[in-house]
Amino acid sequence: MSSGLRESRKFAQRQRRRRLFRYVFVLTMLVALGLVSFETGRQLSEAELRQARQDISRLTSAKAALEQENASLTAAAETARTGRAELQRRYEKDVPQGERRALLALVDEQLAAGAKIDRLRFLISAASHQEKCDGEPVTKRFLVRTPLYEGPASAVTLADAALTVTASGEPAQDAQGQVLAWFDPSKPIALEIARLGEKPGRLSGKLPLQHALVVNGYEYRLNVVAGEPRGFVKVTADRCQFP
Repeated sequence: MSSGLRESRKFAQRQRRRRLFRYVFVLTMLVALGLVSFETGRQLSEAELRQARQDISRLTSAKAALEQENASLTAAAETARTGRAELQRRYEKDVPQGERRALLALVDEQLAAGAKIDRLRFLISAASHQEKCDGEPVTKRFLVRTPLYEGPASAVTLADAALTVTASGEPAQDAQGQVLAWFDPSKPIALEIARLGEKPGRLSGKLPLQHALVVNGYEYRLNVVAGEPRGFVKVTADRCQFP
């Protein structure tokens, strides 16, 4: 019986050693697995950190390049604005506009028609001299012709009858839209100025109208405005020395 008891104790001891071995083995494996996981995690973290640093360096370089490009574009835009402003200034200075352009076109037209440059230079220079006019302007009135009126009192003479002035316009309308005989002073009119023996000159536009021309060695300055009663216009002529 004591022999069986000893065998039982030995068996129990072997069982305890096996259990202890298994426990130590499992614990060792868990520790090893933990160490492997830690090392793997550490390596991954270092790799991610290196990648992040590389990304930061690349983005920093790209940002610096963009800032440099933006600075270059800003400088180029400023240069372009400055150049455009200079071109605009030179254009406005060198290319005639408005009345100056019209005056130069008139000079070109006269040169093309055979006028001498010295004559034109003299006339332009004479324009700066002090004007000498009679100071006694003559004012006359006449009826503006319309499709419904072609009758008398529709012309006047000026410059000692050397000029004949007439005009035509669009007829006025009443509140009901009926066409009237007299002209509408708010619409453009066509002014004709005829010299003796010459083809009439024509001037169009809304009142008032101004025009100047040379007759018998004098410059006549005409000013045409709406007159009274309705249907009339008044033309005022002032005679000045020329040139």
